[in-house]
Amino acid sequence: MKVQVVFRALLLLLISWLLGRATIGHVISPFALAFFAVSTEVFGVKRSWPVWAAVAGTYGTYGFGQALTLLFEFTLYLLLRKALFRKSKPDLHWMPFLAGLIDIVSRLVASHQSWSRYHVFLSLAEGALVAVLSLIFLQCMPLFNLRKSQNRLRTDQLLSITIFVGSVMTGLTGMVFHNVSALAVGTDVIVMVMAAAGGVGVSATVGIVVGVLAMLDHSLTLSQVAILGFAGMLSGALKETGRMFIALAFAGSEAALTITLHTSWSAVAGTIGAALVAGVLLNTIPSQSLSRLAEFIPGTYEHNQTEKQSIKRVRKLLQEKITEISKVFDELSVTFAETESSDWIASRKLVDETISESVRQVCTGCPLRSKCWDQEGLATYQALMETISRFEESKTGYRAATQELKDRCVRLDPMLNVLRRNADLSERDAKWLKKVNEQAGLVSAQLSGVASVIRSVAHHVERETEASLAGEEEILASLEQLGLYVDNVRIVNLDPGKVEIEVTQPSQGAYENSVRMIAPLLSGIVGENIGVAQVETSDGGPCTSVFTSARLYDVKAAVSTVARDGRLVSGDSHASLDLGNGRFALAVSDGMGNGERAHRESNDALELLKRLLQTGFDQQLAVKTVNSTLLLRSRDEIFTTLDMALIDLYSAQAEFLKIGSAPSFIKRNQEVRSITGASVPIGILQEIEVQSIDEQLQGGDLLILLSDGVYDAAKHVYNQEDWLKRQIEKLETNDPQEIADTLIETAVRVNHGQILDDMTVLVAVIDEHQPEWAAIRVPGVVGLRQQNPSRKERGA
Repeated sequence: MKVQVVFRALLLLLISWLLGRATIGHVISPFALAFFAVSTEVFGVKRSWPVWAAVAGTYGTYGFGQALTLLFEFTLYLLLRKALFRKSKPDLHWMPFLAGLIDIVSRLVASHQSWSRYHVFLSLAEGALVAVLSLIFLQCMPLFNLRKSQNRLRTDQLLSITIFVGSVMTGLTGMVFHNVSALAVGTDVIVMVMAAAGGVGVSATVGIVVGVLAMLDHSLTLSQVAILGFAGMLSGALKETGRMFIALAFAGSEAALTITLHTSWSAVAGTIGAALVAGVLLNTIPSQSLSRLAEFIPGTYEHNQTEKQSIKRVRKLLQEKITEISKVFDELSVTFAETESSDWIASRKLVDETISESVRQVCTGCPLRSKCWDQEGLATYQALMETISRFEESKTGYRAATQELKDRCVRLDPMLNVLRRNADLSERDAKWLKKVNEQAGLVSAQLSGVASVIRSVAHHVERETEASLAGEEEILASLEQLGLYVDNVRIVNLDPGKVEIEVTQPSQGAYENSVRMIAPLLSGIVGENIGVAQVETSDGGPCTSVFTSARLYDVKAAVSTVARDGRLVSGDSHASLDLGNGRFALAVSDGMGNGERAHRESNDALELLKRLLQTGFDQQLAVKTVNSTLLLRSRDEIFTTLDMALIDLYSAQAEFLKIGSAPSFIKRNQEVRSITGASVPIGILQEIEVQSIDEQLQGGDLLILLSDGVYDAAKHVYNQEDWLKRQIEKLETNDPQEIADTLIETAVRVNHGQILDDMTVLVAVIDEHQPEWAAIRVPGVVGLRQQNPSRKERGA
C-alpha cells in the first residue's frame, strides 16, 4: 500500500509539473488551477500537496511573475474554500465555478496596469476554460484512487480522460532531444496504446483530440492533426495482429503522409524518429497492463468479457442467496410440522394438568392425602385416569367413577364434580389445540411450497448462469453472419417449451428485423419454433425484443353466464388465463347460495388460486391453501365448488381438478366424454382430497366446464349427464361463444324460461398453432441444446 501511495504522489508531481507548463497559444494557462481545484476536492487538501509542483513547472518555463500569479490563485482558492464552507462540506458542483472566478480576478489583478478590452476578454475566456476543464478533470480523478473502481467507462468519461491526457501532453511542448520532440513521442505513444487496447474507433478519436490540444499550443499544424488521426485509425484496425504491427503501421502511415507535406529531411526524420521511439515504448508495456486498460473501454472484447464475468458473479451470488432463503423456509416448515406431530404429548399434558388441578382443589387438607399420593400415588393416578376416560360414556359423574376410586377417596362427590369440570375445560382446550395444530400443518405445507418455488428460481438462475454466456456469443455471431448487428443478447431460459431470449437492437426497423430474421434464426439455433412475445421501443433509443417458445397449441375460450331470476349479480365466477409458464387455466367456481355474497366467495377463491398458480405453486397445494383460507376467514359455513382444467400448450395434456363440481365434457368430432369427480366443495373440511384427472387433448377438441345450475336444470330427467351429452352432440358449431350461449339457452328453455339457479358455461377450443415462419439454419452453427451434453461431459 505504501508503494502505491508513493507512486501516486510521484505521478501527481509529474502531471502537475507538466500542467504548469501547458498553455494555449502561449497566452493563457487554465490547466494548472483546474487540476488543483479538482485534486483538492477529490483527494483532500493534505493529500493533494504534489499538485503544488505546477508552480515549479510554471516558474521553470514562464518565469517568476507567472509562477507568483499561480501561487496566488492556489492560495486564494484555499482561503475562499475554507471561508465559504466552514460549517458544511464543499459542493463539487460549485467548486469549478469558484476556481474560474478566482482565475478571472487573479488575471485582472496581475494586469491592472495595462487593462484593455483584450485583457478583460482574455481573463474571462481563461476563467471559463478553468471552470470547463475542472468539470472535465472531475470525471478523471477516480482513476487515481487506490480503491478498485468499476471496470467500466462511459463515453463521456473516456472523452474526458482523453482531454486530460492531451492537456498533460501539452506540457511537453519545447522538449526536444536529438531532433525528436518529446510531445510527438508522447502523443504517438498515447495513440498507439489506445489502438492496441481500444481498436480503431478509440485510437482515431484519441489521435484527433490530443492533436487538437497540441495544435492550440502551436505545436502541431492542422494537417499534422489529420495525419495523427489517420495513423491512429490505421493502427487501430490492426489491433488483433499484435503491437509490433500496430507500431509499424502507425510509423509507416505517419512517415508516408509527412513526406507529402514537408520537403525538409529533418522534419521527416523527426517524425519518423518520434514514431519509432513510441513504437519501442509501446512494446515495453506489459500485455497484462494493456488488457487491464482494455477492460475499461466500452466495446472491446476484454470489456465485454469482464462484464459477462461480473454478471456471472452476480448471478452466482443471487442463486446462493435465494438458496439460503429457501432453506430458511424449509426449516420453518419442519418446525411447524414438528408442532403438528406432538398431538399425543400435548393431550397427555392436558390430562396431567386436569388431574393436578383437581387434586389441588379437593385433596388439599384431606387427612388421607399422604396415603393416597405419598404411599399409593401411582394407583391413585391410574384410578383418576380411568375415571376421566369413563366421563365420555357416562352422563353422571358417580357412575363414571371406578370402584377403586370409590374405595380410596373419602371426598368422592367433590372430586367427581371438580374432575368433570376440569375435564370439560381440558376437552375444550384439546379441541382448540387440535385446530391450531391443523393450521400448523397447513402453514408447514404452505412454507414448503414457498421453499419449492424459491428453489426452482435458484435452479433457474444457476442453469442460466452456466448456459447463457456461450449461447449469447453464438447468437451474436449468427446474427452477424446474416448481416444484422445488435447491441446485446441475453438468454433468460433455454428449457424446451420455455425459451426466453432478449435481444437489444437499434429501434430503426426493430420489429421487422425481429419477425423476419431474428425469430427464424433463433428457431433454427434453439431447435423449436420461436415467436416474438414483446417489443419495447423508446424514442430514439435502443429497442428490446423478447423472444419466447411459440406454443404448439392455442386455446380460445368464451363464457356465458346468467344469474338466478335474472338478477344482476351471479354467485358463479369464472376465469380463463395464460399462466405464463406454458400452461393455460380454465376455471369455474360456484359459491354457496346466490347473490353478492356467493359471488364474493367464489371470486375470492378464484383470484387467490390464480395468484398462487401464477407464482408457481403446485396446483394441489394451491387448492388446499384456498380451502384453508375459506375456513379461517369466517365462522359461518362458507363453501364453494371448483372446476379447473390446466392445459399444457406444448403437449395438449390437460389436468382436471374436480372439487364438488359438476361434470366437465370433452367433445371430439361427434364423440362426447364426461369428466367427473367426487370431492367435497372447498371450505367445509380441514383436509380435502383434490382429485386430479389427466386427459390427452387433440387439436380441434372442445372443452366445456359448467356450474351446477346448468347441470341440474333438467330436473325431470333421470340421467342429467346423458341429457347434457345429447345437447352437446347436437351442436353444429365449433365457435366457443355460440356453444356457451346455446347451452345456457337450452338450460333456461327446459324450465320454461325460468332461471332457477346461477348458470355459467365456459367453453374452450384447442387449436394447433400455425407458425408464421420457417427456421433459418446458419451453416456451421450448432444448436444450443446440442452443445449442452458435450459441456456436461467436459465438466465431468
